[in-house]
Amino acid sequence: MASYQPPAQPTTAERVARWAVVVLLLVASLTLAFGLGFAVKDVFGDDDNGTTGAAPRTTTTSNGTDDEFGTEVLDEIVKILQDQYVDRDELDPEQLKEAAISGILESLNDRETSYISQDQLKEFTFDSGSSYEGIGATVTDRNGAVEIVAPYRDSPAEKAGVRAGDVILAVEGESTEGWTDDQAVEKIRGPKGSPVEIEVRHTDGTTETLTIERGEIPLESVFREPILEVIPGESDTDLVDRSGAVVTDIAYVNISRFRENTADELREKARDIESKGYKGLILDLRSNPGGYLTPTVHVADEFLDDGTIITEVDADGQQQSTGARSGGLLTEIPVVVLMDAGSASGAEVLAAAIRDNGRGKIVGTRSFGKGTVNIPVELKSCGDPKGCGALYIAIGRWLTPSGDQIEGLGVTPDIEVPMTSEQYIAEGDLQVFKAIEVLRGQ
Repeated sequence: MASYQPPAQPTTAERVARWAVVVLLLVASLTLAFGLGFAVKDVFGDDDNGTTGAAPRTTTTSNGTDDEFGTEVLDEIVKILQDQYVDRDELDPEQLKEAAISGILESLNDRETSYISQDQLKEFTFDSGSSYEGIGATVTDRNGAVEIVAPYRDSPAEKAGVRAGDVILAVEGESTEGWTDDQAVEKIRGPKGSPVEIEVRHTDGTTETLTIERGEIPLESVFREPILEVIPGESDTDLVDRSGAVVTDIAYVNISRFRENTADELREKARDIESKGYKGLILDLRSNPGGYLTPTVHVADEFLDDGTIITEVDADGQQQSTGARSGGLLTEIPVVVLMDAGSASGAEVLAAAIRDNGRGKIVGTRSFGKGTVNIPVELKSCGDPKGCGALYIAIGRWLTPSGDQIEGLGVTPDIEVPMTSEQYIAEGDLQVFKAIEVLRGQ
């Protein structure tokens, strides 16, 4: 499914500019909000895992040393370079260190494990306020290029014309070739009111240079209005069916990501849904890049009275399941979950939990496939009192209640409804239409 983003300041007929955030691309990188995005490479296992800063394991070789992996060879290489390399005056110790780290991590062929520099680590705990300053978009480097996962609703990025699936070619005239998502975020972040210029290649192959004024990005995550204008240029924020008639018998909730207060937001906005006699509820998780584990589980509790929400498999193959608690607000109403290739991590966990426990069906397209448990482990052996950065490491994988792996595979919908940008513009939000029909029994 492609994304669509018209001009920044829409007329009524151009409402797509604000609502066409149909994400079909990838998500899997970066919760280091840094002013570009939030909760993509989610610390999915945040406050339930106290392993940040844990001491590394050491192994002893047969000759009694603690150097099973030959790290002394690295020291020897650096010494030779410093003594004999023809351009030794140009050697940068920091670059050599990061190159060595990168080489080790690249050998894993795992984009979910990465090195976080000390400067980036300072920003890692960002999530305390109700807003942050940046352009408001999430990125990934999973395909070998820096790509936009999704611009946030009404963000500077969305208003400037950034679309889901865009490849960022340059930042301030500097090519992004070979960049990680961390590097892109560090270049693009900045204070409110300051401009940043990015060159993007849209999914239709066209390129565009955009100057975006950074702003204050609110971190609200639950909405009662459709994420897309259901009929572009006509329906505004109303939920409508294929005929254009306003839908009054079905409720709609969009969760854009999972933050600390997402479950509280959901309870506040959904408290009256079951009491109003709706035939069903559309839970829209399209473009949702994930977030933190605890609020994801608490949101699932609102839909499930019992059953398994998620199972974690650790590095030793041990499994630990998280079960639902009774007392949720939305445990009786029929549910259809909307999902696309921009639905990742927590969104995949929630969708699978609802489906596998018999609480609803999934409509849309296969999700992204981000199913690792990641934590930052602070490094302490570089000798720098300011810090050594951290290893952001995958320590486990998530399984759905049915026992299916999410990582690399995603969650398959019950009813496949692909939707291109052209179809959306010409026919409206086909996935919403199908969800309405399923809940109406049509």
